[in-house]
Amino acid sequence: MEIRTLRRPALVLLALAAFAAGAWLSNELNSKPLAAVSKDFIAVTLFPKVRPLPALTMVDQDSQQFDFTGIKGQWSLLFMGFTNCGHVCPMTMADLRSVHDQLARPINVIFVSVDPGRDSPDVIRDYVQAFDPGFIGLTGTTEALEKLANSLGAPMFVDTSADNYTVDHSSTIFLLDPSGALAGTITPPFKPDQIAAELALIM
Repeated sequence: MEIRTLRRPALVLLALAAFAAGAWLSNELNSKPLAAVSKDFIAVTLFPKVRPLPALTMVDQDSQQFDFTGIKGQWSLLFMGFTNCGHVCPMTMADLRSVHDQLARPINVIFVSVDPGRDSPDVIRDYVQAFDPGFIGLTGTTEALEKLANSLGAPMFVDTSADNYTVDHSSTIFLLDPSGALAGTITPPFKPDQIAAELALIM
């Protein structure tokens, strides 16, 4: 998680932890079997059951409505961040580009901005296309973003009233199956070669 300011009340961190735990429990109670290779991987953590995402509508980099139902019938890698992120986000996006380029089969790479106040569709389009023209960039209302984050178990925190504009987000990459359901996670430190090798066995 990238922290833009060190002045963070302990209560906020506890709330984020409770948020993630609650999301995990909710998803566990609303899951179904995962049809994928059963294997012990190093980089990718596959869930024993996929976790369907809630029905929600986002906005893509072309200002078009977007949902996660059957994303082109392909596997997807989703990362939540923001374009003003100084280190974690660009490094993760570069790793995602490396993974994408190593796979023989197509895979969607989806960047979701948790900072809708500054990241308009135009800003997001320029950001994702700097890594690959085929990457998908999304934003949405605060409600939609929080709903998505809750379903993924990905804590996010945006405070525009602080002296220093504060944005916190999960550093996890989320693996979605071809139906758009959450199938697993990839956590740092990222090793693109290993991630690509394991995804090739899953897809």
